[in-house]
Amino acid sequence: MKKFVLLIVAVIFAFGINSDLCYAKKAKTKKIIKKTEKVISAPKQSIVMDFDTGEVLFGTDLNEPCAPSSMTKIMTVYLVFEALVEGRLHLEDELPVSENAKSQEGSRSFFEAGSLVKVEDLIRSMIVHSGNDACVVIAEKMAGDEEAFANLMNEKAEQFGLKNTHFMNSTGLPEDSHYSTMYDLAIITRHIIADFPEYYHYFSEKTFTANGITQQNRNTLIGNSLNVDGLKTGHTSAGGFGVVISGKKDGKRLIAIVNGCTSSKARAIEANKMLAMGFNEYTPVKIASQDSPIATVAVYLGKRDRVNLYVDEDINVSIPKKYRQSLVVGINVKEPIPSPVLAGCKVGTLTYKYGNFSSKEYDLFVHEPVAKLNVFEIVLLKIKSLFSNKKSNIETPIGLVTNAKAK
Repeated sequence: MKKFVLLIVAVIFAFGINSDLCYAKKAKTKKIIKKTEKVISAPKQSIVMDFDTGEVLFGTDLNEPCAPSSMTKIMTVYLVFEALVEGRLHLEDELPVSENAKSQEGSRSFFEAGSLVKVEDLIRSMIVHSGNDACVVIAEKMAGDEEAFANLMNEKAEQFGLKNTHFMNSTGLPEDSHYSTMYDLAIITRHIIADFPEYYHYFSEKTFTANGITQQNRNTLIGNSLNVDGLKTGHTSAGGFGVVISGKKDGKRLIAIVNGCTSSKARAIEANKMLAMGFNEYTPVKIASQDSPIATVAVYLGKRDRVNLYVDEDINVSIPKKYRQSLVVGINVKEPIPSPVLAGCKVGTLTYKYGNFSSKEYDLFVHEPVAKLNVFEIVLLKIKSLFSNKKSNIETPIGLVTNAKAK
């Protein structure tokens, strides 16, 4: 009887433990699902843009005005970089911190009122710490106060042709008339990357120490497998969590922006996913190799009839897959080129086009010299041409060589 009772107790205990385990697993699963749903929630606004062409690959409500939060600081930093280039500011300049700057809310570098801070440290503060205090120090130096600085920001936005952007401050702190769109933010980002390559590296810094306090860059995607090297996060109750990122892969740079996410983790996941999707829309193409001739052209009165043309760098690009079959490579050379031809001389340019995009011009060079015919050789060439239907290099038509093809 005692053994039987013990057996019943053991069975009940075993079932009780198993029931608790099942309950625990269910509760844990429910919690994980809830957390995952929060992370993968789609952003309210988004865009992926080709940096080279400005073409929008895809996006959601990309022209809908929204609170840009601290992504505003990309424009603030643009004006600082512009002032550096124009000599109105210098990296070593020390600017005073006012009580107004010190008292700013939100993300800060905790600069003390009355202290002096180098412009370079203010740049790092704005980018890495998202320092509102640093923004106000800059605004007060460059324009006297934030309202006047916001006017400068709006003037620059107008120069960029932005239709749905209006700034009220340098920080991105919420105000009713402070707004932008994914498209407009992407245009500002294109400008800051293209206009100031010498300063762009600040956006890839992961940490910055000010007043003995080290803070991590809130852009956790920097340096990942998609080669993200910037730019700026943002978060306010009005705008949600957002981030502007850019990365370069196989020679192609893309810009991706999300806003209205529910958490910092969600914005990182969504932005990274969109950037990856963007890169998947492209295919690498070899336009030209510096070691292989791209075309040949006729030489006028040269001891050789034709000469090879080369680029001085490998031209490897990425283009949208949808344009692969319509890619056009054009070579602009006045033919024939006059002799003598010196080795290393520039004789024309190369461009490539697809869709509405035209590349920059790449110079074309001659590697081998071609000497000019002497008088006797010219006379002999004229005599031969009288008895031949073959066009000789004594003729001087002017035309364009367009026979190059991408590999």
